[in-house]
Amino acid sequence: MKKLIILLSSLVMLSACGGADSSQQEVTSQAKDNAPGAEVSAAAEASPAGYEKYPEGYYRIPADTQLYDREGSELEKSGPERLARGAWSNSGLQVTLPVETGTNELGEMHYRYGDFYIKDEAAMIPASLEEARETVVNYALEMSRKPMQTYTLSGEYVGENETKSDCSGMTELAYLQIGLYMEHYTVAQANNGGQVIFDNMEYVREDQGNEVYKVKDESLNVDYSQLKKGDLLFFLCPINSASDNTLYTDDGIGHVAMYIGDGQMVHFTAGYGDTNHPCRTEDLADYESRVLKVRKAVRYIF
Repeated sequence: MKKLIILLSSLVMLSACGGADSSQQEVTSQAKDNAPGAEVSAAAEASPAGYEKYPEGYYRIPADTQLYDREGSELEKSGPERLARGAWSNSGLQVTLPVETGTNELGEMHYRYGDFYIKDEAAMIPASLEEARETVVNYALEMSRKPMQTYTLSGEYVGENETKSDCSGMTELAYLQIGLYMEHYTVAQANNGGQVIFDNMEYVREDQGNEVYKVKDESLNVDYSQLKKGDLLFFLCPINSASDNTLYTDDGIGHVAMYIGDGQMVHFTAGYGDTNHPCRTEDLADYESRVLKVRKAVRYIF
């Protein structure tokens, strides 16, 4: 479905905050249809003795853990240590991981992304929801600390000292760190799965391939006390915004940020403030009063 790694905007508000991803990530054919936990319903009878202690949830996968396919054939190693969402299946602990497969001519990483299986019990290390949230937030904050930053539509590049991305690229990359894949597109991230915490959006129509929304109630505000680290915050762009593939949205979801706790958010934006530091943290209340209000909040770690 998507490739990985690069970001750009205009206007003092946010005029092209999260366009559709023009790049294509290499994805295994079973990645979406056979999501982690798909076989869990029969876990009680299917799990061999001892494996009942591995329910659906997050696991810390040690570096270079041997991965297998459904038939039990050895695949590549898992690479660096990472968290992944997983659950027991007949073939082992089923996890969804992005596995690096090289770079393209622009230096962007290619990933094979899909379902893999782990048979080594020593590698089945449960991780808490708090660890998952911290992992996602810390990666986004790491991007915000890079000395060289460029807002590039559909960008997904993170190097040692540099990052190039846009708002939905940042959130996509951060969630890949725990094995959750999201489309590089704000509307898709707002509507494709997840637990909706706050929704002040009403679908209106489709316009040139993009979904168009309006605000239900201008007086409604998100309750910060209901937010948790890693929750995604979605905003409306105040004007029509053109993406890099010439599609347009009329008052549609146009920007996404990540809640990092204590009333703060991190996002990749441009067009106002410090344009040399587009990936940055902001006080959410201050941002809402100056620029855009939260119109939808979605939780992906639960």
